[in-house]
Amino acid sequence: MNDTPPRLLPLTDWAESLLGKHAPCANTLRRWAREGRITPQPVKYGKLYFVERSAKYQGD
Repeated sequence: MNDTPPRLLPLTDWAESLLGKHAPCANTLRRWAREGRITPQPVKYGKLYFVERSAKYQGD
């Protein structure tokens, strides 16, 4: 078995790991992904966005 954590996380899991219960809703996170506010840019697979664990939010 491979015990290494996955390189990419679903966008909602990433936000929850950073901000806990104060994480934005999924719609806001998807908007941030589309607008390029998350670095490095999330990747969309099907209907879901995935982001690297080390990604950062780049505000206004």
